[in-house]
Amino acid sequence: MNFSYNTSKSLSSISIYHNSHFSLDDIESVLEPLFGSYYGIEQLRTIISSADDIWCVYDRENNNYVACALVQSFHTDKVLYVNLFGVEQSHQGQGIGTLLLKKMKSWGRKKNYSAIILHTQVNNYKAIGLYEKVGFIKQYYAKNFFPPRGFLSFFQYHEPDAYQMILYL
Repeated sequence: MNFSYNTSKSLSSISIYHNSHFSLDDIESVLEPLFGSYYGIEQLRTIISSADDIWCVYDRENNNYVACALVQSFHTDKVLYVNLFGVEQSHQGQGIGTLLLKKMKSWGRKKNYSAIILHTQVNNYKAIGLYEKVGFIKQYYAKNFFPPRGFLSFFQYHEPDAYQMILYL
């Protein structure tokens, strides 16, 4: 399915696409700077290729994708799980993440899903604030959900604990 959503005047150059024929390069251009140091490029590509649904936000003014969400569908439980959600740092705080989550929420309701679930690091206050603004609640605290990965992670501070957050549809 290919859905395009045009946005309000304040975000007039932004369009949201769902399950379009996104190139791997387009998705990586958004998610690799945000998650590449943790997952590495090969693991990131595996996560991208395993997504059931891919949502991306395109900025027509700059001619590039600026946000993406990779989602798994659990049909028997009627739940959507967000594997990765990211907005380019230069576009954060402009309402793009909120808009994308609201479109995903609306789509999930139309498809009769009961909830959207995701995990975020407990110290990712910007993300937690965004998710709560859209209606997610902290469901539980997950100890060591994001364990250190690889040699570089050993030298970098990394918060392994996460909140599982849920949005009931």
